[in-house]
Amino acid sequence: MDDLTISRATTDDELGALIEVRRRATPDERATLENLRFDLELNVQLAFVVARLVDEPVGCGFVRAWDALAAAHIDVVPEHRRRGIGSALLADIRERARGFGNDTLQGEVRESDPESRLFLEHRGFVQVGGEKAVALDLATIDEPEVDPPQGVRIVTRVDKPDLLDEMYAVGVQADEDIPGSEEVQTFEQWRAHEIDRPTRRPELCFIALAGDEVVGYAALQVFGDEAHHGLTATRRDWRRRGVASALKRAEIAAAKRAGFRRLLTESEERNEPMRRLNEKLGYVAAPEWSMVVMQGPVTRQT
Repeated sequence: MDDLTISRATTDDELGALIEVRRRATPDERATLENLRFDLELNVQLAFVVARLVDEPVGCGFVRAWDALAAAHIDVVPEHRRRGIGSALLADIRERARGFGNDTLQGEVRESDPESRLFLEHRGFVQVGGEKAVALDLATIDEPEVDPPQGVRIVTRVDKPDLLDEMYAVGVQADEDIPGSEEVQTFEQWRAHEIDRPTRRPELCFIALAGDEVVGYAALQVFGDEAHHGLTATRRDWRRRGVASALKRAEIAAAKRAGFRRLLTESEERNEPMRRLNEKLGYVAAPEWSMVVMQGPVTRQT
């Protein structure tokens, strides 16, 4: 397609065009300019790209090196699909992943978007997992009691800002035990995602303490009038004792007081304990947010 160009997005204007494409492709998209800037400053092996027909942004994508594989995603606005834009974006992403030294791409497509899944399957991608989404309508519930187990207290990172090393150690255990997890984040990667992102707030990061020991943590990300759960992590020797439940209830209570409309979260489809906990707390299926995890080769398939 002679009038199609694909370029790396680095300026605020270019990143704004990427956000515009993502929102046209997925109207409930919650990408923020602040998060995109933060990601670029943090990771030199990250590329955001925008595809344009003449001057109109019609597609976008990203690729980020992650040890043995590269995380990647592409979007094309609906009215411009089936014109080769997605194929051109994927070829560009694959070339950049090769430059980062990766041989495998991993990305997510929504369960409600079978067309995108078929697009990837035709290009050598296979499903390796799934993320089931659930939501809690905060207007329909009363603020819950936190009620931690005996000997445990729940504080925020405002109260205890100097526990990052201990929190990270708990997070490593949680990462290792999530079904389908292949790699553990470094401390720097963990801190960037869990602590320093612009959508994180210390008053919405909750830490479970038994005496002075960190036995769990959970935190929310803020996107307008809704908040998204991140990892709910409990130290192995404290699991099945009510720590995760108390952390979740602390998040729900804080979100309710702060006036958020709803809470959203995803759990790996094989993570039965977390899925049961979410159901017990009143979360209901949100299939429009559920994801299929796909992996495919960096080398072009014939």
